[in-house]
Amino acid sequence: ERPLTPAFDGTWAGDVGFDPLGISSLIDVKWLREAELKHGRVCMLASTGMIVQDVAKFPGFASAFGDAKMTALHDAAVKQGAMQQLLVWIGFFELFGFVAIVQMLQGGDRQPGDFGFDPLNLARNEAKLARRQLVELKNGRLA
Repeated sequence: ERPLTPAFDGTWAGDVGFDPLGISSLIDVKWLREAELKHGRVCMLASTGMIVQDVAKFPGFASAFGDAKMTALHDAAVKQGAMQQLLVWIGFFELFGFVAIVQMLQGGDRQPGDFGFDPLNLARNEAKLARRQLVELKNGRLA
């Protein structure tokens, strides 16, 4: 049974009407979808990074971190100060994302997860765009 909120009208990619706890009636669904997409994208990048660090060797990496993998690499990066730098730069970029989210929640026409970055013009075909959005959502949920 679909929740009785206007958010679940079937227009968003991946909308199957699943909200057994009724969270969508408490929190704006645009905020929830934005968070789901952001966390899914981070998880997909992390999953890819876990595989790449075992398969590829990057120039200069061994001199800075040796043969460290996964958790040992994290600990080495913390000791070296690289993780603090990463935190600062990601926090800086999050400020821009927060401004876009606030504008969206105040009634803007921006869709959750859409930052207008489309250098290859992949959004010109609506049917293919809907398919790509669904694939991104499902892969993010899987990761």
